Amino acid sequence: MRKNSKPPEERRRELVTIASHLFQEKGYEAVSVRDILDAVHGAPGMFYYYFKSKQDIYLATIEQYLSERIERRCQVLEDAGVSFDEKQSAFHQLLQEDVAGYMQRFQQGRERSITDDSYKLWDFMQLLNHLIQPYAGFIRQGLREGRIDPSCGITQENAEAYATFFLYGAWGMIYNQTFTEGDTRFDLDDVYKVVGSFIRNPQ
Repeated sequence: MRKNSKPPEERRRELVTIASHLFQEKGYEAVSVRDILDAVHGAPGMFYYYFKSKQDIYLATIEQYLSERIERRCQVLEDAGVSFDEKQSAFHQLLQEDVAGYMQRFQQGRERSITDDSYKLWDFMQLLNHLIQPYAGFIRQGLREGRIDPSCGITQENAEAYATFFLYGAWGMIYNQTFTEGDTRFDLDDVYKVVGSFIRNPQ
């Protein structure tokens, strides 16, 4: 009779949680499947029952982060009963707490490598793509309620394109010195000013 047997979903969550902590502490390149298994006192067969590779479990840590942190923000942006101002505040919190936190979570306590930065850029693109539709809905609500100035060229039809532009532009402004050297540094206040320039105060 096996001791400490756990249901499959619980065991999978445990592996993902442990892997997330290790990737955060050491970076993707420095973590091995053996490191993950040692942390849970598991055998290789257990790992490969749930995941095909280290990359596979890394992607699972991204999905976990999205579901735990980003989904609830998206629900606010997509809720028809939430006011435009409340959604604007939620978007600011998303940038400040969730997006900024995501960019920092795998950077502490280790030396950076090209592999780690490449994975970080890739999965950050997944995060931004996840936000495009909810933010486009926010823009469309602003247009309907007269809170976004239509003279700037934003319409119901091109709201998704502008949402993509704003989100990727916000990332570029804040993190222009994270992966490359540059003389100009922006912060979240600069992002809010650019995005806010299209928004009208309530009548």
